[in-house]
Amino acid sequence: MKRFGFTHGTAPDTTVPGSSPIDYVVVDDVGDFSYYPSEAAMLDNLEYVDEAACILDRAGNDYRLTMDKDRHLRLGPSLGTVEFNWLRQAWTTNQRRNMQTHPLQRFSPETLEALLAGLFEMLYLEQSGRTTDTPWVLEVDGEVTHPATLQEVNGLLTREDHLERVTVHDPFGHDYQPIRHAGHRFSFPTGRSIYYVEVPGRFKRDGVHH
Repeated sequence: MKRFGFTHGTAPDTTVPGSSPIDYVVVDDVGDFSYYPSEAAMLDNLEYVDEAACILDRAGNDYRLTMDKDRHLRLGPSLGTVEFNWLRQAWTTNQRRNMQTHPLQRFSPETLEALLAGLFEMLYLEQSGRTTDTPWVLEVDGEVTHPATLQEVNGLLTREDHLERVTVHDPFGHDYQPIRHAGHRFSFPTGRSIYYVEVPGRFKRDGVHH
């Protein structure tokens, strides 16, 4: 699988989660998760039939890849609804294994609907160059900025020595406490990767505290 990323700048409607065409989440043959804004983008990126162990739409329908008569990859029919416990465990395992790729650590979902919604949102935010018109909100010691992407949030926080003073609010309404990953004992604190642990809501939608 070629690593898929979105173009920086204002995203067209086809890359906004939930818009037409239908978007997908793919769990590949080694357990990695990826988001695709359309079926065409997914088929262009995947390379062989067994590469996708599970392909999901927002309703939780579970698909596999097939080949047409010309041996081009195609999306097969739904095999039914994905199993909740399997999907939650697969996602948790992948997050723990790839924390730099999947730094958003939200509360554990209790329903398939919540799990699917969170997967599509988090993977989109982690992979995209830009989200919708709603920016991130970053508050550091009472000063608020509005980065456009998670990558921009990371860039701003690499210069912060005291992440305990920071709160991050994503475009979908979730609040996080950034935490610097424990790296090698000789590495500089600001050089370590950052992950984001969800906390109870602190912001209103406009970025002002409750």
